[in-house]
Amino acid sequence: MEHITTYMGEDFTPLNPDVNQIHIEDIAHALSLMCRANGHFIRFYSVAQHSINCANEAKAQELSARVQIACLLHDASEAYLSDITRPVKNHLPNYKEIEKRLQDTIYGKFLGSPLTDEEAALVDKIDHDMLVSEFNALMKKKVFDDYPNIISKPSFEFRGFTEVEEEFIGIFMGANKDSSTKPKTLRNQIATIERGLHSKGKVDVLEYVMKHKIPELLSEKLFIKRLSAQVDVAIHAYGILLALSQLLEDGEVIEYLSLGAGNTGKAFDVATSKRIMEFKFAQWDGSGSNTIRQNSIFKDFLELAIDTENDGKTKFIYCLSAANVIKFLSNSERSLASVLSHRHMTIQEQYGTVRAFYNDFKNEVKIIELSKYI
Repeated sequence: MEHITTYMGEDFTPLNPDVNQIHIEDIAHALSLMCRANGHFIRFYSVAQHSINCANEAKAQELSARVQIACLLHDASEAYLSDITRPVKNHLPNYKEIEKRLQDTIYGKFLGSPLTDEEAALVDKIDHDMLVSEFNALMKKKVFDDYPNIISKPSFEFRGFTEVEEEFIGIFMGANKDSSTKPKTLRNQIATIERGLHSKGKVDVLEYVMKHKIPELLSEKLFIKRLSAQVDVAIHAYGILLALSQLLEDGEVIEYLSLGAGNTGKAFDVATSKRIMEFKFAQWDGSGSNTIRQNSIFKDFLELAIDTENDGKTKFIYCLSAANVIKFLSNSERSLASVLSHRHMTIQEQYGTVRAFYNDFKNEVKIIELSKYI
């Protein structure tokens, strides 16, 4: 057998690593269950906890996010190879070659490229200093005479593997927000494929398809696409229920619910004895093109504003990024003709723009930040 089976279910071949089979979840899980010092410390202390301490030290030294991620992942190859003590490893040149090839593949996946000599030196220094500190704290006998200058406050206490695993992934996700450390986007990956297959023929394409498991990837994405519509409906339904559990006041009762995005045929999501409510769960970041979201939020605002069947009830739109929504409605010079259908021709002629209509009706509909309720 040439492969191992990983926590995420991959049949991974360590001697011929496939970058598409390397997952941060596998690395975090395996390293959190693997003890440092070959298990000879006075208590369990995982490779993942060591890696977290190294990443935190890199952060304390104000090193780049890329180096912080490198410190977190510097022992990631052990998730697939296990750990071998240094006295033995030094007599296994083939192993060291295998380890380096796999480690560089992991760095390539999560950092975009292997480490430079300068970056590797920074990581090695932190790794060594943390090792000395660990051995001084966790061995029954004194092993090192020196005490490195550690800026951070590493924890050498016993911690459960689940807690460590979650923190490992959390640090990875947090430091990875830096653009220099982000994995390649799908757009960039596709551009790489396009360049790589230029001037190639059928045999080359077939080889690429089989090597990178394109049939399985396509099947996976089609499955996700089929599920996505159901996910949106579920978010809408569960989000409304969670919000209502906090919004409803004493004596206020529900007159109708439309949890499934209009499946009841009712005009709005929720009607109670006191108010009418619409809910929006799309996240606005205030940048880029949000035309579809803009159209949707304005139509909801308009329908609530001109509704006459529920006079006497307060009208609300509960949405994420309420500040950005209000900013759009109060400033947009988009023509109503680009947003509304012919059914609202009179309103289009009277107001002309989104801003004009909103400013005339902004006191009729309250726009409330939803995140505080979910």
